[in-house]
Amino acid sequence: MKIVFKDLKRGVVKVVPETTDDIWTLYTVIQPGDLVRARTVREVHFGERGSGRSSRVPMTLTIRVEKTEFQAFTTRLRIRGLVVEGPEKYGVLGKYHTINIDVGRELEIMKPHGWPRALLEKLESSSLQPAAVIVAVDYDEYAVAIARGQGVRVLAEGGLHLPGKDDPSREEKMREALTIIAKTTAGIVEREKPLLVVVAGPGMLKDALAERLRTLLPREVRLYVDHVSMGGHAGILEEVRRGVMRNALREAASIRAEKFIEEFEKLLAKEPCRVAYTIDMVTEAARMGAVGKLLVLDELLHHPDPEVRKRVDELLRLADMTRSEIQFISTEAPAGAKVKSLGGVVAILRYALQLQGKACN
Repeated sequence: MKIVFKDLKRGVVKVVPETTDDIWTLYTVIQPGDLVRARTVREVHFGERGSGRSSRVPMTLTIRVEKTEFQAFTTRLRIRGLVVEGPEKYGVLGKYHTINIDVGRELEIMKPHGWPRALLEKLESSSLQPAAVIVAVDYDEYAVAIARGQGVRVLAEGGLHLPGKDDPSREEKMREALTIIAKTTAGIVEREKPLLVVVAGPGMLKDALAERLRTLLPREVRLYVDHVSMGGHAGILEEVRRGVMRNALREAASIRAEKFIEEFEKLLAKEPCRVAYTIDMVTEAARMGAVGKLLVLDELLHHPDPEVRKRVDELLRLADMTRSEIQFISTEAPAGAKVKSLGGVVAILRYALQLQGKACN
């Protein structure tokens, strides 16, 4: 979640959801009576109704929330309420409107009586997960930045100071410079503990840096190489514009899910009463407040059977009420097939629990 703006005196927070998890977080923090402001599209009639024309007009509206829905089939948040602010010429004030929020769509949330601490902490915690370290390098300069939910911050930058192309010491100086950049980046990775590193730049220099860096990174940190036209701060910005932050967040969610499954499988083999799977079994555990971590296949949010969607929604609300850690995983993700084979829902429990339909060793 990217937090764009925050004014707690007015109860206003402006955010951009960057993953399906963020959409769910918004679903849990937006409540009836809140004011939500966002860019949207509304059908507007011109002339006499029935005889005039109509068209869909983009506009910015503020609505007083009456209902929210984590919409099936689209992983979209639908927010319905009365329009309290908007262009007067379209006569929208006092009428109902639904704002659709997808990943990447900015919205402003205002809570008239202020943000409860628990809800604000939930929103802020979704923006603090390190997504990626980005390195942009060319033959003149380099920069290393950390990409988090709340934005990108450059942590190191400098010049390579290479001699001319005809200088016999150029190759040696280049190797020395790349070693320094690799060690600098590895130090930042050790401190910030991201899940991904993206090395970007023009030509072959980025590949040479990536090879050096690969030997210095922890095994669990994934390394990607991408092409941008320049190094340094400008290269970082170019890489971000290419969508690396959003992609990194998605990838980070996938990696977290894989680690979740690894832990789940170890417990299933050694302490089967510490895990639960399938909607029914996990819901039973959630009613007892026993679910510590929950992993849900996003396919269930789109399930064609409304009864299944209702059961999943009940489970998510129970888990949220008991402060479970909730994650979503895509069907296409490496761990997605395993979760699907276990009923689409898996949980790691806070304590051992004998659940109906599951034997414990």
